[in-house]
Amino acid sequence: MKLKIIKTVSSLLLFATATPSYATTGYFALGYGAKSSAMAGAVVAAPQDATIAAVNPAGIGVLDDRVDLALMLFSPIREAALDPRAAGGSFEVRQKSSRDFFVIPTGGISSKINDKLNWGLTIYGNGGMNTTYSRNIYDETFAVLGAGANAGLVPEGSKTGMANTGELMIDLGQMIFAPTLSYKVTPNHIIGISALLGVQYFKAKGLGNFQGFTNPGATDLTDNGYDFAYGAGVRLGWLGKIHSKVTVGVSGSSPVYMTEFHKYSDLFAEQGGFDIPANFTAGIAIRPISSVLMSFDFQRIFYAGVNSIANIGPSLGPSIPAGQGRLGEDNGIGFGWNDINVYRLGLKYQYNEKWSLSAGYSWNDRPFEADQLLFNIISPAVNTKHMTFGFSYSVDKESEWSVSYMHAFKESMSSNQTAFGVPGSISMYQNSIEIGYSLRF
Repeated sequence: MKLKIIKTVSSLLLFATATPSYATTGYFALGYGAKSSAMAGAVVAAPQDATIAAVNPAGIGVLDDRVDLALMLFSPIREAALDPRAAGGSFEVRQKSSRDFFVIPTGGISSKINDKLNWGLTIYGNGGMNTTYSRNIYDETFAVLGAGANAGLVPEGSKTGMANTGELMIDLGQMIFAPTLSYKVTPNHIIGISALLGVQYFKAKGLGNFQGFTNPGATDLTDNGYDFAYGAGVRLGWLGKIHSKVTVGVSGSSPVYMTEFHKYSDLFAEQGGFDIPANFTAGIAIRPISSVLMSFDFQRIFYAGVNSIANIGPSLGPSIPAGQGRLGEDNGIGFGWNDINVYRLGLKYQYNEKWSLSAGYSWNDRPFEADQLLFNIISPAVNTKHMTFGFSYSVDKESEWSVSYMHAFKESMSSNQTAFGVPGSISMYQNSIEIGYSLRF
């Protein structure tokens, strides 16, 4: 029976990878699974279920045999604008992304091998973006800038007034398979390791206006359909009970080194490179009384370690900034993202044997500055504050349902002079509802 459950759930998790994931702390997820999401992801020292390996592989060492599945309905509302009236245009080009709802799965399974060893498998989305503008903001703005060519406003190497570049969109999905082992070194200290096996896909449309930033004859910039990349990395973790009421946790992930997006070798730096960044998390969980759990996590995400994400984007003109190369080169222009810090607070209250209530709050740095707004119209990661709450209901000793809600407060970024030489702005807010089911066996 136990083997049958493991095989069935593993098959469901593999099937779930057909759906992309979307994120809020830059492009990493706030939490993994309904229980984690309800606490704003503050679980590195407070394992909730078998999805904990997405944060701290040592966490499965405190779990019994179980399966956890979750499905999130995620709604990011994004808007962008460029204002070519500054260059003689008659109207502002403003557009909302047309895709507002996404379904995102997460799941995990864990089981004891013996008194010291546990194994698990977690499958989760570690990031992703989908932004679709039916009106091509770059295209319409370029058409106006063509009329102002004598003012030096036409981008370097571009086709003056270039039109018909089509729908503007990018679609990036990333999924991580994390087979995990944990080992109980002492009754109060557990270490864990996860292999991070990554697969990601990418598609871009409507970026033809930036052909002037590529090398002569480049054909792998945009509109080449979907491309896939594969890679691997590792995550290490530790969970320690240092007091009867206090537990601490630490985990660190290497980059997930990915193969190149060959169909977009003229877009991303390093001929299509797009690794998943390294990250580090540390946290503390406190139980002042048996029914209350409080947790705090700090995370550092190293976006600056991935050239295609971190390299500086176009400068005013627009032109290639000093020290950067053309799109696709090792030092080719990118999105200008920096490393960020993420802070998470979580609270859980066990009302009785069947019901528990959770809440959380998270805040983080913004990954890029206003002078990098132009390229980030297609990846408007401006949100820095998130509020969460949720509940769990135990049907019996074997099964449990959990529900969480997340709201990312609306935030905007604007610049009086983007690299196009005209004002621009981006904004986003997010809502999500996640439903999870847990089965202990």
